[in-house]
Amino acid sequence: MNWLRENWFDALLFVLLAAVVVAIVLFLVGVNPFARPPATATSPAQPPAAQAPAPEPAPSPAENPAPAPTEPAGSGGGEVTVLPLPPVGAGGAATEPASPARPSPTPAPAPVRPARPAPAAKGRYRVSVGAFTRPEYAVDLARKMEAAGYPVRIEVIGRVSRVVVGPYPSRAEAEAVAAKLKTYEPQVYKGDTPEPRGTYLQVAAFKDLARARDLAKELKDAGYPVAVYYRDGWAKVWVGPLSDDRLAETKGRLEEQGYQPVEVRGGQG
Repeated sequence: MNWLRENWFDALLFVLLAAVVVAIVLFLVGVNPFARPPATATSPAQPPAAQAPAPEPAPSPAENPAPAPTEPAGSGGGEVTVLPLPPVGAGGAATEPASPARPSPTPAPAPVRPARPAPAAKGRYRVSVGAFTRPEYAVDLARKMEAAGYPVRIEVIGRVSRVVVGPYPSRAEAEAVAAKLKTYEPQVYKGDTPEPRGTYLQVAAFKDLARARDLAKELKDAGYPVAVYYRDGWAKVWVGPLSDDRLAETKGRLEEQGYQPVEVRGGQG
């Protein structure tokens, strides 16, 4: 005890130093001697059971009517509905869709007679802006009219391709358009596109007017009578009209060149 009395300061300093060392060691190993022990888990008191909501009444059939069936869109009347099956032409003008250059023999398709157009709607007027025996000229003008924003068709009258714009609901509107296009010597008429008359051989049909122009010019330069029928986005290249004695011979020549012409018969007389 005498030593403790005489060296109490050294002893106190030693105890404090030891406590610091112990604290450092506990800190490094992650032990906190002053942390409160976790409380014993107890299940929380169950809250009073909530009253289940009353079920909602099922909707009546009248509240959820069945969707009305949709009706298919109608097709335009009066257009020749022959589908093109020509292959790549002699001058490299591709058709849509393309076929092999020399297809295997198949039975000749039966002539197709286009449906007669429905009576023209009251107040439907069109403006003729040009008629050509050279079909490429008609296509060039049609493209020019479309670029200017006019709705365009190319009608076939015999061997003539006639370019028209319209329709317009009144003669006054059609005449106003004709006044803007007076350099083309326009003519206003009432009615729908007339039904082609006679027998033709459809060589190809295109969505692209430029391709129709190239093929029509190629066939025209080869000596065929050619017209272009353009309506509802399809430009159809026709050879004709042909008499019965020339029909088979012309069809054979076209087939030798790799095409598959389809016979198209319009109204006679």
